[in-house]
Amino acid sequence: MFLVDGEGLHSQLSQYNDIESLKKQITVLGMLPFKQDIPIHYMSKTRLQEYLAVRFDADYPDKLSEKEGEFIWLMGFVERKIDVRRVRKQILLNNVGAWYNSKTKELLALYEYRDIDFIHAMVLTHELRHSILDQHFDLSALAGGHSDFDDRKLGVLAAIKGDTTFLMVQYSDMNADILLSSPDGDALFSYAPIIKPSLLYRKPIVLKYQLLMPYVEGLRFVNAVFKKKKWKGVNEILHDPPESTEQILHPDKYFKREKPVKVTIRYKPEGHELFHSGVIGEYYLKVLLKPKNSLFLRDYANGWGGDTFHIYKKPKNKQDASNSYFLAWESIWDRDKKVNYCSHFHTDFKRFIERRFNVNFKKGKVKGVNFIAGQSQSGEGYFFLVRLGYKVFYARSNNRKQMNTFIYGGHYD
Repeated sequence: MFLVDGEGLHSQLSQYNDIESLKKQITVLGMLPFKQDIPIHYMSKTRLQEYLAVRFDADYPDKLSEKEGEFIWLMGFVERKIDVRRVRKQILLNNVGAWYNSKTKELLALYEYRDIDFIHAMVLTHELRHSILDQHFDLSALAGGHSDFDDRKLGVLAAIKGDTTFLMVQYSDMNADILLSSPDGDALFSYAPIIKPSLLYRKPIVLKYQLLMPYVEGLRFVNAVFKKKKWKGVNEILHDPPESTEQILHPDKYFKREKPVKVTIRYKPEGHELFHSGVIGEYYLKVLLKPKNSLFLRDYANGWGGDTFHIYKKPKNKQDASNSYFLAWESIWDRDKKVNYCSHFHTDFKRFIERRFNVNFKKGKVKGVNFIAGQSQSGEGYFFLVRLGYKVFYARSNNRKQMNTFIYGGHYD
């Protein structure tokens, strides 16, 4: 997906190649051929937006957006519940000029893309490379059925978008290192037609970073692979894609195949059903703990080893309209002789919970385990946090009885 116009981009509009020549150049540059030709259909902006709206509604059902909205609210990514579906759809429909449809295997573009100038060439290069990757690797299968706010999917998306953006940068004869010189990717967005900054104005930061991360950190990752293994290495990435954003943020961990630790939560609150589950991961934890007054993401989640979260809800019925929920999250942290990553994260996370939810934690002890627990002074429920060696366990619920049952049962070991 790429934008309609080049807000703040290069002004040069010299004529580039026709579309068939562009396809040939992409296969030569990226050393990966088309398995079959990709048809291109041109249409008006209105028609393209209508088409994308239909696809968006089909690919992003209400049930999934409800789960994602509940997750980002309960974890504290946003201060109040938001209509995730509406905001994401608004951004998509106002930020596209060309789009590769992985289901119909065709490329859709605005009428003006028939005249290939500098900006159009960049956009088409990106989308055509996307179609090549799909022919070789079946991108939908690679991304799996995970939520867009799941670390496992974000890692794969970063590898895909990083590849297509890297080829676009190479084709445009730009220097990836220069474009990545700023931590937040400002230089990249100033020169490449990725997204109009105005569309992200006052949007929740978790949605902003979810959208931008695959391009910025993905490009940084693929650039590192290219420096080490050239195009041969780049074209091998999706044969063995990253399993976490940790591998994207730290390419050496990808080269060493340092896999995330699988974490299992055994506890299930009585009378509740699993509503949603997933992995938060290093990148989203950095987003979560980002201070409002900070311009950039900080390394709050260095040393992340693995995690998982479960959201349980009590089925609604006429006898009980309490809408009881229970969030459980467990994370494992790397062991290091010099740095206690788990302790550092626990301290930062505790401070975040206290400030975000106005919680006054009190110390407690059950079955020899020291923990902290407290109630939100702003009516946002009950909270529990414990660090056990290299593990952090966190719980939140609006059901005091259920929280006490959890705490005194010692179900967090």
